[in-house]
Amino acid sequence: MQSDSIGIARLFSEIASRYDFLNHLFSLNIDRLWRKALVRSARLRNGARILDACTGTADLAIELGKSCFACEITAVDFSGQMLRLGREKVRKKGLAEKIKFVKADVLDLPFPDCSFDLVCIGFGLRNLMDRQKGCDEMARLLKSGGRLLVLEFSPFQNGYLGVIYRFYLKNLIPILGGILSGSAGAYNYLASSIAGFLKPEEVVLMMKKSGLTEISLKPLTGGIACLYSGVKNPIDRLL
Repeated sequence: MQSDSIGIARLFSEIASRYDFLNHLFSLNIDRLWRKALVRSARLRNGARILDACTGTADLAIELGKSCFACEITAVDFSGQMLRLGREKVRKKGLAEKIKFVKADVLDLPFPDCSFDLVCIGFGLRNLMDRQKGCDEMARLLKSGGRLLVLEFSPFQNGYLGVIYRFYLKNLIPILGGILSGSAGAYNYLASSIAGFLKPEEVVLMMKKSGLTEISLKPLTGGIACLYSGVKNPIDRLL
C-alpha cells in the first residue's frame, strides 16, 4: 500500500507545473466556485485551527486563508513538488504567516488527537489507498464539535448531463490532459479515479463509520461534485 501511495504521489508531481491550469480549464473554472462553496459552509471563526488535507497546490488553503482573519491553517500533501508550488502561491498571496505546509500522507498524519476545529479535503479522498482509514484519521484529529468537510467528484450521473459527463471524462480529459501535461497516465488515472469513486450514500456511510454525526451532503453542478459535512461529538460541543 505504501508503494501505491508513492506511485500516486509521483504521478501528481509529474503534472504539478500544469496542474492548476488544467484543473481550471477542464472544469471551466467551476472548481473555483466549488471551493468557495466549501468555505461558505465552513462558517469560519477567528482563531480556528484548520487542516487542509491533500492540499495539492494549496488552492483550498488559500481560499480558507482569505476568508478567515485569524485562522491557523496547516496544509498537508504527500507530493513535494505540489507543496513547493503551493508555498510559492501562498507567499505571493501574502498568506505565508497564516498557512504552513507539512509533507505527509493523510493515512498517517503527524498530529495529536483533537488538534483541529476544522478538517477539509478537496478532491483528494478518492486518491487515498484506504479511504476509510483516511476518513478515520481525519476524524481523529477533530476536536469535539469540530467538522470534517469533504469536496469530491461523484461517479457518472444519469440523464443527458450524465451522457455528456461520461463522454467528456472518458474521452476528452485523458487525451487533452495527456497532450497538455505530457503525462497521459496521470489523466487516465484522473478519469478512472472519478468513475470508480464511491456513490454519495457510500461516502456518508464511511463518515458515519468514522464516528461523525450530523452528516449532510450537497450536490454541486447537477451532482458532478458533492460537498459532505460531518461533526465530531456534537453533544460535547454544547456542554
